[in-house]
Amino acid sequence: MNNEKKTSEKKGGFKNLLKSRGARRGTLSLVLTILFIAAIVLVNIVLAAVTDKYPLYIDVTENSSYQLQSETKDYLKDISKPVDIYVLQKETDFESGDSSNYKYYVQANKLLHAMENSSDNVTLHYVDLTAEPTFTSPYPQVDWTKNHMALVVSGDLYRAVDLTDMFTYDQEQYYYYGTTVITKQNVEQAMMTAIMNVTTEDKTKVTVLTGQGEQDMTAFTTLLENNAFEVEQVSLLNGTIADDSEYVIIYDPDVDIDENIYTTLTKWLDNDGKYGHNLIYFPNDQHELKEYPNLNAILSDYGMEMQYGYIFESDSNYVLPGDNHYLSIYDYGDDTAYTDGLRNKSIPVVMNLTMPVTITDETMAKPLLLSSEKSFMLPLNLSEEDSKNFEPSYQVLNGAAIGKHNDGSDESKNSSVVVIGSYESVTSNFLSTSSFNNASYFINLLNTLSDREDVSVVIEGKDPSAHELGITSTNDILFPSILVRFVIPIAVLIIGIVVWIRRRHK
Repeated sequence: MNNEKKTSEKKGGFKNLLKSRGARRGTLSLVLTILFIAAIVLVNIVLAAVTDKYPLYIDVTENSSYQLQSETKDYLKDISKPVDIYVLQKETDFESGDSSNYKYYVQANKLLHAMENSSDNVTLHYVDLTAEPTFTSPYPQVDWTKNHMALVVSGDLYRAVDLTDMFTYDQEQYYYYGTTVITKQNVEQAMMTAIMNVTTEDKTKVTVLTGQGEQDMTAFTTLLENNAFEVEQVSLLNGTIADDSEYVIIYDPDVDIDENIYTTLTKWLDNDGKYGHNLIYFPNDQHELKEYPNLNAILSDYGMEMQYGYIFESDSNYVLPGDNHYLSIYDYGDDTAYTDGLRNKSIPVVMNLTMPVTITDETMAKPLLLSSEKSFMLPLNLSEEDSKNFEPSYQVLNGAAIGKHNDGSDESKNSSVVVIGSYESVTSNFLSTSSFNNASYFINLLNTLSDREDVSVVIEGKDPSAHELGITSTNDILFPSILVRFVIPIAVLIIGIVVWIRRRHK
């Protein structure tokens, strides 16, 4: 009897315990804890899936080294053709690089993933050529004896991308020691160049004239090719301008064109009354203007003439540091058609040793680039005696101008002659720096003249070693990952301890 009574008391006590207030609270806490942990696990799973497709990380570098520029995102978003980017290494091998270049490859890989995530038509692949030697077979136009970094393919078009395309490296280190020390990455620029070239079937053709002792203009032609222009060099002494060429460039000729070339160019500009052709002329500053009668005649036909002197800028706000009054900033002309496509109009075009262009017929010609009102022209043929009595005539001068011809109808195309007074304005020093707008401006000018839309993206290279905000950018810096893996669990632990201590003392 006693045993039965004790057993009954125990059962009753256990039931009473379960019914007690503390037990109910404990059970509720346990259920909430289980639900909270389950929620954390679920969030982890969802975030893992999301970040595989859309990596979420905070770019704290000063120059947004791990982000695509807005023009790149817009261009990729509008791509209508499938594009495959093949990195010719396993991803782990590509991203690891070596100890000195590791951060550049990490950055490169982030940008490649960002490109894929910016478009439904861009797919990123990693190919181990040692494991898949037959991969190269469908691409016979690529020289596979070279060590290419990537291949970009769209339909039947493809383009290889090399180490020197993707990265700038210390050439002295490579020449003397055989080591590749990267100093800057150009991944976004290199990949977008390849993408634009494989997705643009009808490229705008540009003819660069040779045969008059022109200077090398590789920097400018490379910029054009990178923006899906097709560039060819032609000597009119023994060749012809292609029927479908929209541009002819004459760059700093040492001698004038002859009468036959003058006739060829004027007929080409007229285009049998259909117009639609454009001549871009960079004059030579080492010879008197009278030595170029035929080129001067073309300018006169389009309402312009050159002045034999340099623009001397006396406004300190227009002169770059160093007090070189011939190296200065130029304002954009009033016609916004040639600046509407610029990403940042506040960045100036800079030119050096610029010959002024005079507008002789305002019905045909207008300024493109302007000096300040405190500038003047310093004649190049000024004698020592004349220089003593020289009085500057301060005025706004044209560093570049454009003249147009058409048949006068509303639907007529223009044929244009563009004169840029400084041949140095399209050399590498001026095209490669983000402090000047030269590359963007001249590409936008050509795009506007040929009515090209959404074809070009001028991209600046980036350096991941730029100032950071105290967080190492070579790690993923995934905010959601940090939040879920560390912040939330620690917060839960602290809250749990506080609740437990408070209940212990009640």
